[in-house]
Amino acid sequence: MEFIRPEDYLPRKQHIPDLKKYGIGLIGCGTIANTAHLPAYRKYGLHIAAVCDVNEEAARMTAQKFDIPYWTTDVNELLQNDEVGLIDLAIHPEPRLEVLKLIGKAPRPVLCQKPLALNLEHAQVLSQEVNRLGIVLGVNQQARWAPAHKALKMVLEQDLIGEVYSIHHEMRSFQDQAGKWWTKMKNFNIVDHGVHYVDLCRYFNPNPEEEWSRVHCTTAQLKQQNAIDPLIYSANVEFGPKGGRNPLMASLLFNNIAKANRSHSNTWWIDGTEGSLWCTQETLYMALNKHKNVVHEIKLKGTWFPDAFAGSMLAFMTAIEEGKRPPVTPEDNLQTVAMTTSMVISSQEGCVVERSDVLKGSDGS
Repeated sequence: MEFIRPEDYLPRKQHIPDLKKYGIGLIGCGTIANTAHLPAYRKYGLHIAAVCDVNEEAARMTAQKFDIPYWTTDVNELLQNDEVGLIDLAIHPEPRLEVLKLIGKAPRPVLCQKPLALNLEHAQVLSQEVNRLGIVLGVNQQARWAPAHKALKMVLEQDLIGEVYSIHHEMRSFQDQAGKWWTKMKNFNIVDHGVHYVDLCRYFNPNPEEEWSRVHCTTAQLKQQNAIDPLIYSANVEFGPKGGRNPLMASLLFNNIAKANRSHSNTWWIDGTEGSLWCTQETLYMALNKHKNVVHEIKLKGTWFPDAFAGSMLAFMTAIEEGKRPPVTPEDNLQTVAMTTSMVISSQEGCVVERSDVLKGSDGS
């Protein structure tokens, strides 16, 4: 029995008749651009028109490495390049507002690196600003397009497991390397890396019109770790009214300081009234009530790096081509950032945090 094929979940570009029309202007030539964005675009034949970085050597070396015809250290010069049809904004959140104001002088669609911002207040400011400037902005929550996650979502949409009532994720990894920038970043494990799994928790919700309602998050910190903040969190997420009678719940567990690499994993479980789905990054499994004693096993093709980055960009291009809103809008991402913000508050204050409280008075409520 075939539930899904690679062509269903791997990046697709057949909906874009003229890729040249969407020449990519990359702003930010750091590690993620060189190891994920640009390899993905080259693999799938996207047109990379120009790159820009305030560091001249970074811009020049990136252009040379990927045979990109134009590089600059000036965003205004990048925007004067007629081949630049859209912007890949791959810089850290702090300078984004300033750069978006420059883009607003010669607006292009912008795909912004995840998350929109590291806290809700900043994300709201950026969301309001792009609306004022008339910029079409999508957020590159590229984990949604990782082959395993895309395949899981597509099988979930086939409604084979009935009414979904539980979403669970467990991540075991190690990222406590001395000297790395993320070890010096406040709440890194929740607001930056962990935002992937928070966003996926929302993405896998089969009824997106019913957003998460409240979250309770706990953390733990080892005495001699390099990172300044906890690298372990556990979050319980409720959908619907209080009282444990909700139609859906989620639990997220992240241990980012597990040194034994043979113990590392990234696994999702989704349970429904008629069966269960679970997946690693390599394999998707399904057990159905009607198929007794059978576990359906689907070996997956592709990898998160770099395929997800091409998937996100191609989905963004397709939306622009078809005159639709980006797959992940600023308003959508505000709900994800609201959860990470709530998790930080919950972990620090030892309390349950309501979504309505953190979003009170904002456009994201």
